[in-house]
Amino acid sequence: MVNKKFFAGLIIAIAACSILVLIVATALAVKKNNPHLLRQFQRFSLIVDNQSDYDLVSVEIGVMHSDANGNAVKSGAKYWHPEVIQSGQETVIKPQLTVHREGGIYLKFTDSGGKEVNKTVCSYTESASGYSIVTIMNDQIKVEEKCRQIAKRLSDKDCLFLII
Repeated sequence: MVNKKFFAGLIIAIAACSILVLIVATALAVKKNNPHLLRQFQRFSLIVDNQSDYDLVSVEIGVMHSDANGNAVKSGAKYWHPEVIQSGQETVIKPQLTVHREGGIYLKFTDSGGKEVNKTVCSYTESASGYSIVTIMNDQIKVEEKCRQIAKRLSDKDCLFLII
């Protein structure tokens, strides 16, 4: 006669393996459908898709903050991309930026035609994490922001509401 403990152990092992397989399959399906899912929790990166007819010969990425009057001002944190981004090329840039308080991240580039453009690529962040996708075309620039925002601080009114 076969031991009952052996069958119980076998059933538990099979159930554990089945659960592990389901977890791995779910993770792979999520990763396949959203390849940038984990990127939003890493340090900030910028995907530049240059669909214009011009090369990007100068690329600067930096941090900006608001001054006392609410005007956007660039801070000292900047990164210059050392390579030309050719027409038709997509590249991922991982600048070493630090955000010390609420702010944003900008992209400034000059194309081979001499046109200079400044564009906000992360309009609000409290940390330089997440990513943005910038698609540069001849007549427009599209920005998809996926930069990570730390939750807003609760006000006294919000805390009172939570207590009630």
